[in-house]
Amino acid sequence: MTAYFHLLTSISVPILIICICGAILQKKRSVDTKLLADISLYILAPALILSALSESHLKGDNVIHIFMFSIIMTAALWVVAIITAKIIHLPEPSARALTLTTVFSNANNYGLPVLLLAFGQAGFSLGAVYVIGQIILVNILGMYIASRSELSGKQSIVHILKSPLIYASLAGTLLVLTQLHLPVGTATAAHMLGAAYPVLVLLILGIKLGNTKMSGIRRPEVWIGVFLRLIIVPIIAKGVLIALGIHGMLASVLLVEISMPAAVNSVMLIEKFDGDSELASLIVTITTILSFIYLPLLISIG
Repeated sequence: MTAYFHLLTSISVPILIICICGAILQKKRSVDTKLLADISLYILAPALILSALSESHLKGDNVIHIFMFSIIMTAALWVVAIITAKIIHLPEPSARALTLTTVFSNANNYGLPVLLLAFGQAGFSLGAVYVIGQIILVNILGMYIASRSELSGKQSIVHILKSPLIYASLAGTLLVLTQLHLPVGTATAAHMLGAAYPVLVLLILGIKLGNTKMSGIRRPEVWIGVFLRLIIVPIIAKGVLIALGIHGMLASVLLVEISMPAAVNSVMLIEKFDGDSELASLIVTITTILSFIYLPLLISIG
């Protein structure tokens, strides 16, 4: 219990305070979250990933384990979501929302800051590799689920190539493989930019939460989605980690990343293709709010 409260105060409290600041700011004045997201995506996140990977000591086994875990979990959660939607007779737009929020966690703009606080640069480096796989899956599989139509090969490639995180990860991985380091000035700049990333994305998260309407909170499918993401996902993940023989910090990092609240990107995809955006928004909001309580417990278990 003492360990839980230590994690609660050292991880959840800072995150909660920053999110509240974002929500308050949104209430006082209109904030251009698209601009903030662009700064985070195109400048701060790549700088942080490049800095973290260049200072890490990743092993080939870790990369293989991360890849296997991602593929197995994505397939398993997709099946679970489809079966659940059929059992409770969800209409197609709502089924798509439930599937996206079950399959994809907020591993990037929430998970990476949590890893920094909980495990330091070593944990962040492992998480960054996992996030790259998630970016590819969201841009291909997520788009397919949201639209229920196949993307052309050209469209898939364009979506992937638009993400600067891919290039930062490739550059960082190259530095790891060649055992080279960034020049001192470049390394300092990357570190300074990367240090601003967690704060900015948590402010954006707070702004988004402050904008969410809670009128549909009594819908049963909302709480089914919350149950799947917060209870079923960690249970399945723990079983997969054991089955693959993954342990130590890598196991903890993967368990935390896959068990993050539902991905904010789910709402954006659902809105783009006229799905049940209210369902997706509520699942994202509720799982994010509850994460301030359950994440410390999850980290301690992991």
